[in-house]
Amino acid sequence: MITNTHKPIMVKEISSFLNKDKELSILDCTFGGGGHTISFLDLGHRVTAIDEDLNAQEIAKDIRKQFKKFNFFKMNFKDLEQIEEDYLKNKYDFILLDLGFSSNQLEDAQIGISFKADSMLNMNYLNSDFTAYDIVNNYSEEELSRVFADYGEIKQSLKLAKFIVRTRQDKSINTNFDLIEVLRGSGVNFRSKKIHFATQAFQALRIECNKELENLNIFLEKVYNHLNKDGILAIISFHSLEDRIVKNYFRSNSFKKDKFKNQSNWGFEILTKRPITPNQIEVKDNPRSRSSKLRVGRFVN
Repeated sequence: MITNTHKPIMVKEISSFLNKDKELSILDCTFGGGGHTISFLDLGHRVTAIDEDLNAQEIAKDIRKQFKKFNFFKMNFKDLEQIEEDYLKNKYDFILLDLGFSSNQLEDAQIGISFKADSMLNMNYLNSDFTAYDIVNNYSEEELSRVFADYGEIKQSLKLAKFIVRTRQDKSINTNFDLIEVLRGSGVNFRSKKIHFATQAFQALRIECNKELENLNIFLEKVYNHLNKDGILAIISFHSLEDRIVKNYFRSNSFKKDKFKNQSNWGFEILTKRPITPNQIEVKDNPRSRSSKLRVGRFVN
């Protein structure tokens, strides 16, 4: 049995959008540590969960022993149409996408998402061979600048890219701490004193490495096909790039005053005019929740 230290985010807030009068069919698209799935199962709902993280698969095995109304499939959320046919033909009353990382992933030195441990430069949690090492040591100056500008919102992205290229000519950048020293010596003014100065660069490399925004867009293009009428789509994002995509998706596909904004025969009634954020008690108990935002829509067709 794997040790599970994960704390799910905004469980009460998410549960407030569940119909409490009947058993729901729920799809948890980012199972992670299983926290949200367990909260749904405890309420008596039927849950299908997907994730491709190896730790998640082990946690799912333990949960399956306790709950009969639970099924798990190994896959990335962008591939949800590949759920086995018997389950795919049943559309869902509630779909959750939590774009954060489980505590198990953050603490896994082999993945190396956190800059608090001196791991080898990896950051790939999708079990592929493409890593942050490849980006930092092989990308051209222009490619590095694009990654840091687009995914880290670093204003001096070209300056940082130039410094990395110069540095790696002498020796390769192998570990998280190697990269932190490069960032520290680059002379780049990073965004905020409230967060660690390496946060933006690590975020940029992780997003590029795992195609995070691309996968989110692919998911959003198809998710409505898997919702029952009046089904709920709830998405938790953790940084402005994700939240902007989710917000624009709901707005461009909104249903308001009996009209579909996207000129199609489907849309979403937006249930969160402003994103829901965790309360102060939760943030104190789980500091990793502080940047999370929850947006929710009801499917109309």
